[in-house]
Amino acid sequence: MEERQNPAKNYLNRYRHLVQRRESLLREIDMIRARATSTSIRIKDITVMSSSKVHDQMAEDAALLADSTAALDALVKEIDKALIEILEAIAAVEDEKQKTVLTLRYVEGLSWQHVQERMAYEHTQVMVIHGRALMQVRDWMKLRTKTDTHT
Repeated sequence: MEERQNPAKNYLNRYRHLVQRRESLLREIDMIRARATSTSIRIKDITVMSSSKVHDQMAEDAALLADSTAALDALVKEIDKALIEILEAIAAVEDEKQKTVLTLRYVEGLSWQHVQERMAYEHTQVMVIHGRALMQVRDWMKLRTKTDTHT
């Protein structure tokens, strides 16, 4: 039998994946910048008997840097926006214990056992706190969807 998916849980679970994707994109931007700004001497193609073709690898790299980093920066900004929204959902939860459970589990990515240890609660207590927190996140999501459709 298939387990029903909790939309609030799915929403919060995106956090760690978004962070990993963001870090990957930032590494790619750094690699592109490093290639374009390397201090090694670039050799231009040799023109053959009155050929007007001149190849400037450094100019090509600079153009690639500008185009690629602009596109990747836009993706990073989208990811940052999604991360902020998830943090806003957690902040909307009223109870501090519930916020802590959500932060430890979804932002820090801790296992349930580590969440229990950090909070000094039994498994059942953590699950009850988590369930109540998810209900508040789900309500926040519904409210956010309603306000988005009315704007």
